[in-house]
Amino acid sequence: MTAPGPDIFRQFCTRNLELKLLSLLVACCIWGLTSYSHRNHAELNLPVHLKNMPRGCALASQLPREIRFTLSGPSLLLEGARRSNAALMLDLQGSGPGTILFPHLEANLHLPDGIEVTRISPASLEISLIKAQKRYSEGDQHP
Repeated sequence: MTAPGPDIFRQFCTRNLELKLLSLLVACCIWGLTSYSHRNHAELNLPVHLKNMPRGCALASQLPREIRFTLSGPSLLLEGARRSNAALMLDLQGSGPGTILFPHLEANLHLPDGIEVTRISPASLEISLIKAQKRYSEGDQHP
């Protein structure tokens, strides 16, 4: 018995080539849709950064080390959400001494459509600002 020649193999591969390519395309589409629609959960731990700190103000207490978000959505979009959020940026513009409450921390995230925030810890953030004490150097005159 002899092994089949290269002509038989070539004929097998090229027979119904259009149908084979169409089948491959349909299989790829089905795989893509099922992997896109499958919902996963991921933790996103972000450090807190403040921007636009008012002049003459200082923090009365320390900020939490990080805020934990639980995200839900397709795994491809979850990876995009992780890449686009390196820190939780909170804007203090227009504030002064006193307490500022940030109740909806998820509003400060950059999330693609299809991603939901299912849990936040802590759920809100309260920042207290006080008037900063002016430091005098040795050459300054004290009032």
